[in-house]
Amino acid sequence: MTSDIESAAQQAATFLAGKKKADEAAFALAQVLAMMGVKVGDRRSWPQLAGRASLSGEPSVYLGTVPMATAKKLVEALIHAESARRFRWSLTPPVGDDASVSAVRQGDFS
Repeated sequence: MTSDIESAAQQAATFLAGKKKADEAAFALAQVLAMMGVKVGDRRSWPQLAGRASLSGEPSVYLGTVPMATAKKLVEALIHAESARRFRWSLTPPVGDDASVSAVRQGDFS
């Protein structure tokens, strides 16, 4: 049986591990946004972005309130990236994936 102190320390370690993962994801997202010309911390661009974690250690990223112009720019970039990914996949499916090869031959890209 674990003592209350050991249990609290274990819960804190779990929370901190989740918080670290969330902070890393928030940092990576901030870097991608910076490459797109979106400044995190600017009220007109993207005011808030923070890594969070629940007490169980489940990481999450808080995006805050994003202005409509920035949201539209992000949606357009995501649509473009998905379109490019599907186009590349249709030209060269993963090697060794027979289902992918037959899907490309049949024209099924879903």
